Amino acid sequence: MTDTGNRVARLLALVPYVLNQGVASISETANTFGIGTDQLRKELEMLWMCGRSSGPEDLIDLMFEGDTVSVTYDGGLSRPLKLTATEAMTLAVALRTLTDVPGATQSGAAERALAKLETAAGQHLDTTAVDIRLATQDRWFSLASRGVHEKRAIELRYYTAARDESTLRVIDPVQTFTVDGVTYLEAWCRRAEGMRSFRLDRFEDAHLLDEPAMVPTDVAPKDVSDGVYRPAPEHLLVELRLTPGWAWVSEYYPCETVTPSGDVLLVALRVADPAWVSALVRRSGGGVTVLAPDWLARDVAGQAAAALAQYCGQ
Repeated sequence: MTDTGNRVARLLALVPYVLNQGVASISETANTFGIGTDQLRKELEMLWMCGRSSGPEDLIDLMFEGDTVSVTYDGGLSRPLKLTATEAMTLAVALRTLTDVPGATQSGAAERALAKLETAAGQHLDTTAVDIRLATQDRWFSLASRGVHEKRAIELRYYTAARDESTLRVIDPVQTFTVDGVTYLEAWCRRAEGMRSFRLDRFEDAHLLDEPAMVPTDVAPKDVSDGVYRPAPEHLLVELRLTPGWAWVSEYYPCETVTPSGDVLLVALRVADPAWVSALVRRSGGGVTVLAPDWLARDVAGQAAAALAQYCGQ
């Protein structure tokens, strides 16, 4: 990582570290972060210019006493962060730009943060109108195209936002396509034993293998004229209750039925991965409820209860 990248990472870590210590020793903190005490003091003083806005009442405040430092105001960093649509878009643009700076982040860190942000914001996060270079897509497009044209297998480490996990897999490329400003590589996934569409901006690492792609002969490229996801009869049928603020789900995703019930919508749709439903419910803050199947409703409720217990226990 570059010096700039190291400094940014330290600044992001210093406030929660000092908060956790209560009153932190400057010498011990400097030793923990692997820098000198003078440099640590300079970087801590930089935090006086950081906060949720430019107003002095929103800036981080520190108190120095001898060899100790404490945070007297954390600028709201200890509160759960709730972003407006504008704030989410601004952060997404910054993360996309950060991926263009060599060494500014650890491998895949910015991409994973961006993926989580996009998953949490749903369709309300629209950065396609911002004229910025989507570095991660550009980075992997050449390799994906070579895999398609040379009919060579690719070893891929891929981040799945809905499950918040990275997996290593070998895929056999079929085609690349772009929908709503996002570029995908469609391929036969040997791990899943099926066709999958992989977003290039979710690639964490990839390289061409010296072996031919082995796509089953009965597989045809996906028709994406109606969008990336097309429900299949074998996919799980899920029934959801949507409050007014989440009615967009019924318009954005293909639904089998949409039934108004007072000021809410009752929808039925098929999903390829139940983890997507869990992620949708978690980020909705009560705006989306699983009605069926019962086992999924219980699983989602259990996950929410576990997350709440962990949060309250902090």
